[in-house]
Order: sequence, then C-alpha cells, then structure tokens
Amino acid sequence: MRISGSYNHNNVNNSGSTANRKYSNVKEYSNYLTQKFGCLTPGKSASVSVTGGLLRKAMSDEKTGAWLERELAKAPDYIEAAQKSAIAHGSTLKSVSIEFGEEYSTMTTVVVTDGGGTDSEIDKWLEKIKEKREEQKAADKKLEKKKAEQSLEETSSTTEFRGKDLEDLTNQFTMKLAGTMTLLSGGAFDIRA
Repeated sequence: MRISGSYNHNNVNNSGSTANRKYSNVKEYSNYLTQKFGCLTPGKSASVSVTGGLLRKAMSDEKTGAWLERELAKAPDYIEAAQKSAIAHGSTLKSVSIEFGEEYSTMTTVVVTDGGGTDSEIDKWLEKIKEKREEQKAADKKLEKKKAEQSLEETSSTTEFRGKDLEDLTNQFTMKLAGTMTLLSGGAFDIRA
C-alpha cells in the first residue's frame, strides 16, 4: 500500500512592502520613487517633487516613507480635483506644482486663467500617469504571482509512505505531520497540520 501527495509545510508571507526596503543613498531612493510614481516625472504644465530633506527622512523612517508613498500615489488625484474645481468656477488650470517637504508639509503653486476648460498639457500629463499606474499595477501583479509560485515551489514537498497496511501508514503519517488526521468514509484522509 502506498500514499503520496504534496503539502505546504510552511505558510510564508512574502509581502513586498516597499516601506521595509533599505536604500544606500538618496539618489537610489529617489530613482525608486520616480520609477514607481509617474507623477515625479514633470510635464510642461504640471510637476510633483520631493525635497532632499524629506527623502533622507523617508529613507530612515518607515512611517515617513509610508506617508510619502501614500501622498505621491494621490498627487495626480489632487491635480485632477484642482482642475475640476477651476472648471466649476469658469476657469482653466494652466499650471500646477506640488512639493512635498520636511515635517509632512506640502506646498502647491497653481496658475488659473479665465475661460472654463482643461489645459491640454495637464491632460496629457495626467493620462501618462494613469497609463504608468496601470503598467505598475500589472507589473506588481506579475511579480506577486511569481513570488507566490516561487514560495509554493520552495515550501511544497512530496512525502511518500509505504507500509504493510492502513494502520502502519496511519502511524507514519501521524509521526511525520504531527497534525490532526481523520479517517473519512471511503478510506480518505483529512489532514490538518
């Protein structure tokens, strides 16, 4: 008699939290943020930036790093809201700049003119950011899937038991898994480790 099967003997949490990453210098961290957040690439009429002091603090303080990433993710939404607000007041948002600084400060500079509508340069910039967000989401999803597959491969194993009868197999199973095993009708096993 032979029983074999696969089981996952470890539950591994491989969440790729960016707040836990360590960077060796401000330039490396800045490059990472620019790669992740399209809004840090300036357009003709719109830009988002982070001061060097905040970058240094965010590198060393997990809470500050998490705040910065949340705010950078929302920056395009802030600009869209400003654009809609200008339109609602019969104006056009012509230029916008957001700077994130030390002590969780944010400075925004906007130029608004008469005449409702949107500025084509800001629209193009926002569209590029949306495209980059979608690409980033797809890349993150692909990476997460790859990590999950690797984790499963690393933690999964096959165990085979051979014995003269069901009692012998049951004893081997119990000793190997040190879990709860129930014999179900029809000779099936229910194993919970």
